[in-house]
Amino acid sequence: MDAPEIETPALAGESAGPAVPPEAAAMLERQPFRGYELRSVLAHDEQGVVFKGHDQTMDRAVAVKVMTPYPGREGVVEEFFSLAGSIAQLRCPGAARGLDAGRGDGRFFMVYEYLAAERLRERIERRVSGRLTEKESLALVGELARVLQSLFELGHPHGNFHPGNIILGEGGSACLAGIGFAWSLAYRDDEAACRARPNYLPPERIANELGIDIRGDLYSLGAVWFAMLAGRPVFVAETPDDVLRMHLEVKPPSVREFDPKISAATATLINWLLEKDRDRRPRTPKEFLRKLAAHPLLAAEPEPDSEAEEAEEADQSEEPHQAEPNGKSEENSQFTMHNSQLLGNETMNNDHASSNGGAVERES
Repeated sequence: MDAPEIETPALAGESAGPAVPPEAAAMLERQPFRGYELRSVLAHDEQGVVFKGHDQTMDRAVAVKVMTPYPGREGVVEEFFSLAGSIAQLRCPGAARGLDAGRGDGRFFMVYEYLAAERLRERIERRVSGRLTEKESLALVGELARVLQSLFELGHPHGNFHPGNIILGEGGSACLAGIGFAWSLAYRDDEAACRARPNYLPPERIANELGIDIRGDLYSLGAVWFAMLAGRPVFVAETPDDVLRMHLEVKPPSVREFDPKISAATATLINWLLEKDRDRRPRTPKEFLRKLAAHPLLAAEPEPDSEAEEAEEADQSEEPHQAEPNGKSEENSQFTMHNSQLLGNETMNNDHASSNGGAVERES
């Protein structure tokens, strides 16, 4: 067979190496998951490997995230399929949709819609400065907060929010992949999982004292926003344990220490998101978005076509008021797929729980 490919952009993970890991090359050779042809490697990290694949039943491109459970953690099977089914039923514009899940070859896999777009991490790395401009960051942070608000309204915090799971589309749109239902599956325990990816974790996740909620995602949003502008994570230390300790104990530096041209308004918003005590952060993404809308760099510029819209409203002032759309229609999302169902039944051979038998389409 031809040599395995590495494609960019990748769907999920914080790292994508220049070479195919041996276990990924072996899977490309064996093709272990019935109904899915693995065609190339999109990304790999400590959690597993993400492949670009082909859904042979539905004749469509998909992303297949394969996770090898840490020895002794195979008992999470029931939890994996329960949460995978829940994620597959999400109807959230801006969240990459899960299509299928299963087991095979001693591994778990999750099938997502394939998004041929660039990850935030890759866009930052392409910049000579290693940073986004302040205006770029404001637009992107607003888009990401709107996606988080949609997830919040559906009762699903993301839980695995980092630059590798942020997919950038055309026209400033963004999509979140890698909802973190199985983020620790590949590690010995939650503590080991935190060490593997320390840069964007909220303090309560590290301390493992409180349940995960949307305020943890808002902390991670602040950490990602900081990295967009500073060109580095909030905390930098010699070891992952030191980074985790700093998230718990050390006051974050101001982003203006790394670029004095950043506005005080942006620095204040980032600091608000990075509060150690989650009760001091925004309670919801919507609350944050209200403050963001008042940012001088945003308030000074009218929304596109706002003058035309105002004129149209004046012309129609005598007509009955029409309710504005809520902005959540999947038909308006760049990443729209059809409805899907995920069946939790395991079949023989590779214990495959497939949505291919008649259902249609739906991190990091």
